[in-house]
Amino acid sequence: MLLVHLGTPAEGDAFLGKRWPEARAVSDPNRKLFHAFDLGRWTWTELFSPRVAWAALKAWRFGVGKPVGDPLRKSGWYLVDEGRVIWSQVHEHAGEERHYAELADA
Repeated sequence: MLLVHLGTPAEGDAFLGKRWPEARAVSDPNRKLFHAFDLGRWTWTELFSPRVAWAALKAWRFGVGKPVGDPLRKSGWYLVDEGRVIWSQVHEHAGEERHYAELADA
């Protein structure tokens, strides 16, 4: 698994080092991969809803830091094999729970 984030390499290392030290990640501050996968920005409805507020409250306990990059950028998961996307999931709203088992199953 490879995580792509919008921060600098140092910002990614600082964030993931505390939360997921064994994660492999690359920095994409110019959003080239985000554009390649057509990950736009959240709409107001996708950002401000009861589901998103509830998810934010649950996440707060893990220590939400200062936003880095573009915090309004959508997120998604892609499984790529030999240059072809063979599975994908674009998150429906900013507070959607990420189901790691689904990714592992894919």
